Amino acid sequence: MRAFFYSVVVFSCLTVSLNVLGLSREDSLSRYDKLDSSEMVAASFYYKAGEQSLGEGTILNVPEGYRLLDGAQSRVLVEHLWGNPENPNTLGVLLPARMGPMDKDFHGFVISFEPSGYMEEAAIRQIDYTKLLTEMKEELKNDNLLRSGKGAGQISGMDWAFTPYYNKDNHSLHWARVLHFGKNEPSMLNYELRLLGRKGALCFTAIGKVTELEQIKQQLAIVAAAARFAPGNGYADYNPRTDQSARWVPATESVAGRMLSIDNLLLGIRSTLSMLLVILCMVLFVYGMNYYHHRRRSGYRKIMKVDERLN
Repeated sequence: MRAFFYSVVVFSCLTVSLNVLGLSREDSLSRYDKLDSSEMVAASFYYKAGEQSLGEGTILNVPEGYRLLDGAQSRVLVEHLWGNPENPNTLGVLLPARMGPMDKDFHGFVISFEPSGYMEEAAIRQIDYTKLLTEMKEELKNDNLLRSGKGAGQISGMDWAFTPYYNKDNHSLHWARVLHFGKNEPSMLNYELRLLGRKGALCFTAIGKVTELEQIKQQLAIVAAAARFAPGNGYADYNPRTDQSARWVPATESVAGRMLSIDNLLLGIRSTLSMLLVILCMVLFVYGMNYYHHRRRSGYRKIMKVDERLN
């Protein structure tokens, strides 16, 4: 009798457990079915922690409270889910541990590498940021075409949030832009910190509200302190004999200086040689066609010539 009682109790517990598991599984499946395609893709992402190699000779020790999305998944997130232009230099996205990639108020950082070459400090001090902002505004036209094709909002304009500056202690360049959208949409802050290295810059880009400038600046300082270049790729490892230098044209450069620069002289020589080659080809073509028609006319006359002795 006691054995029968125990069997009934065990069977009842198993039945309740299976029902609970079934309801839990059914509830989770129903929640999954309610997700749209973008949320389903975001739910499939896997993240990394600890010290990670980002590529391009860069290393990041993921700060506490963050998690890292690798380069391939980051491109899916940034380009396809967020609707930004394609960037093959994207290395990762750093997200707060308790925040999802599709959350409305995103407080993470997009990590990329700009293979622009080594930038000398003397050249950095001569950057004309007004001219640079003008060039960025021109690039907005192409970016807006891509954004509109993906259904993303267009950027109507931009301004500097503060005058960009260079931190000599860690060789970092800071600039923040205020992006303006439609009339009924608030402006957004785009803060970019660039750690300069031997072959380019490791870039951390943060998006947020304009009022969050100081908060984002503090967070970027923490993230930048956790990043470094692998041995042989740092700023001090630059070799002027073998490495490429970044080219920045100072605003104070004279017109004569630009005309007599090595690049412009080489470009002029190449253009002149190309023009001479085209002219030579045209002359040879005309001469060849003239020679061909002359030979053809002479041969035609020989065929049609009549022997007058037959008359």
